[in-house]
Amino acid sequence: EIRIIRFDGQDAFVESSRALVPHKGKPASIRVMRDVTRRKQAEEALLRHTQDLNRLNRELKAARDEANLYLDILTHDVRNANNVSMMYADLILDMLEGDPKTYAQKLHNGIWRSNEILQNVATIRRIHEESTDLSPIDLDAAIRTEIGSFPAASIRYEGQPIEVYADGLLPVIFTNLIGNAVKFGGPDVEITILVEERDGEVLVSVEDTGPGIPDEIKEKLFHRFERGQTKASGQGLGLYICRTLIERYGGRIRVEDRVPGTTDAGAAFRFTLQKITQHG
Repeated sequence: EIRIIRFDGQDAFVESSRALVPHKGKPASIRVMRDVTRRKQAEEALLRHTQDLNRLNRELKAARDEANLYLDILTHDVRNANNVSMMYADLILDMLEGDPKTYAQKLHNGIWRSNEILQNVATIRRIHEESTDLSPIDLDAAIRTEIGSFPAASIRYEGQPIEVYADGLLPVIFTNLIGNAVKFGGPDVEITILVEERDGEVLVSVEDTGPGIPDEIKEKLFHRFERGQTKASGQGLGLYICRTLIERYGGRIRVEDRVPGTTDAGAAFRFTLQKITQHG
């Protein structure tokens, strides 16, 4: 490419090529010049645009890293404060009776909910920041581990050794589904976890005998920040996290009535996962 000055005084770029051709029995040189000014201008504009994007990406990464640092500090300090408050709330609960104890229990529940929100925020960060590479995960072991986190709950589960495509966040699904059943089902709620193999997939059901979920609320449950109008629909981010993880694993989730056609006899959350066969 050659930079030249046109007759109008403007810069221009041309490509020049030369070839030897016969002319009257003798070799002659012919030169061809092609105006590539517009292409050169487009290339320079693209280069400037790429440089601007790279600069913005660096600035965005720096801002995100700084925001994550502040978030880490905030969640760490709030969690520590909550743990201290929870300890004193437990002591107060042991000392009170009647209405004062009821109020102290509400205080205790509020602190617990605050910790739950912090945990959900941390989980969402992991979902978006960690690799999406999936690997064989022991579904039975994941379920049994999470059941062990709810020793006071009445949970029926007869497992079988099955491996599915997932990652280290798979247990979070059961933490949220079992936790919601316990939270909204009351002290006498009964939970049943079923695992069935169907056409290369695994269908997992988490059923409870709680108050159930009205039909008009079912479709909203898995959307971010969506909540229904009843106590049973206050799961908040938990079910959004469940849906995000299950779709990440190539599955689908839905909620149904535990007893078909009867909304107040409990809920059944059903989702699929990709089963690992002998041939992978």
